[in-house]
Amino acid sequence: MSSSQQSFTTTTTTHASQTSTASTFSLASFPSLSQETSSTLADPNSPELFKQNIQVAMEQVARVNALARSTLNGIQNAYQAGVNPAQTQADLVALDQAMHALAEVLRQSGVGAYPLPAPDARHAGPPTEQELIADTTRGVQQLYEELKRMQESSAVVTNLLAAPENLGRPKA
Repeated sequence: MSSSQQSFTTTTTTHASQTSTASTFSLASFPSLSQETSSTLADPNSPELFKQNIQVAMEQVARVNALARSTLNGIQNAYQAGVNPAQTQADLVALDQAMHALAEVLRQSGVGAYPLPAPDARHAGPPTEQELIADTTRGVQQLYEELKRMQESSAVVTNLLAAPENLGRPKA
């Protein structure tokens, strides 16, 4: 089965007062993943196609986020009255399928190699080089500080283990 023929399906589950909706999508519905390309998007490296792929990926990320919140809410309120564990399980299955679908979209489109901006980002464009450098610098600094604390802690433990046992104890 080629990647353009793959499809992912979320099942519909109906219980008492709650119904999970079914959703099905096919990778053939994504412009970059379909074997049929239009004349304007014939180039797989075109900026227009890349922008469309980012939009598709952002929509999938939003869907995964919504399913994750729904699943987390069901798990956190599992012992509350009116919470249906079957609905939580259906949300979890849908979340798993959506995550696999997102991974496939990112892999097939090439968008997965780039960081996706948060949906509530202050600006609509991609991050600037200065923002990326600042983010990277903060991340490296945090990792360095964490490593330094671990080394200092291990030095303290080493000194305590190496100290003679009779120090600090009064002789009887």
